[in-house]
Amino acid sequence: MSNLHVKVYSSIQEISPEIWDGIAAGRGFQSHRWYTFGERAMADSKPTYLIAYDGNNPIAGAALFKVSNEPLPLPSVARQFMASILKSKPLLICRSPLADTSALLLPGEPRRDEVLMVLAQAAQEQFKKQRCSFLIFDFLLTEQLRYPGWPPGLEPITLSEPGTYMPIEWESFEAYLEAGNKKDRQHYKKSLKEAEDHGLVLSKHTSVADIDAALTLIRNVSIWHGSAPNPWMRGLLENFSMIDGTWLELRKDEKLVGCGAVVRDNKFQLATGLGLEDDVPGGYFVLLYAALQEAFEHNIRLVRFGTGAYDVKRRLGLHLEDTNHAIIAMAGITARVAKRLAAD
Repeated sequence: MSNLHVKVYSSIQEISPEIWDGIAAGRGFQSHRWYTFGERAMADSKPTYLIAYDGNNPIAGAALFKVSNEPLPLPSVARQFMASILKSKPLLICRSPLADTSALLLPGEPRRDEVLMVLAQAAQEQFKKQRCSFLIFDFLLTEQLRYPGWPPGLEPITLSEPGTYMPIEWESFEAYLEAGNKKDRQHYKKSLKEAEDHGLVLSKHTSVADIDAALTLIRNVSIWHGSAPNPWMRGLLENFSMIDGTWLELRKDEKLVGCGAVVRDNKFQLATGLGLEDDVPGGYFVLLYAALQEAFEHNIRLVRFGTGAYDVKRRLGLHLEDTNHAIIAMAGITARVAKRLAAD
């Protein structure tokens, strides 16, 4: 007979690595180590962890973060309007920190929907208790929106642009290049030659030496894309040595002109924190190819490269993710108005 119940924790340190990693079951950016880093990097966002037990056996979990400074994908006027709301009524988001992936860790069928029901209900209780404006389970697949286990009071929505991903199916970076067409191989060589001709030097590190210079370059890219800057990027860079990652730097005459963070967890890899000066010929592609090489050197199963530049990423073999959906609950009329603004 099922004896499902949920326990609530206020830090990943209250949960043993054995229990949490058992629930995560090797899924990317879900390890105990990753959440330890996430709590440090997102120190302004209070975490709540839910673990579903069947008797004494932990079988599922979810991580929630109370966020008052979410970089919402909205027009500037709507973003300012929401920022004023979130100061007093933050979001409660089920998301792995700094990884653009869901933190809803469910078992497979036949237990999936039964467990989802109790976890989502526990999240709704925390939503009311913590007096938030929205409860958001984001970065969900389309099929997850249709799970019968979602309780009443939640509804689906599409929130953002899809990211990109590629399974690593080749033995080496050289084999990956050979599997492509001649034009793509020529583009790789041309990018390296262009960077070399302009005096660009690539280096790799396990920590970030000049955080302020890096943040300036990363903000440049946010401005070009018209997106809000990531409020936790400084936290990511300051705590970079806590995780398995490679910090990429491009320098010209010793000056930092390009950068990027390659982070790894459970054999999954994400490229983030891209930064560039205005005129760095070949710099973007040098960083992109260097991130791909890192995946092969670290035996990664799947790489993710975020949103944007889809034409370029398709040429490199990346596919669009189907994770730009969410299940949400709203509190009060102000949140409903904000939802309409997001849909316009």
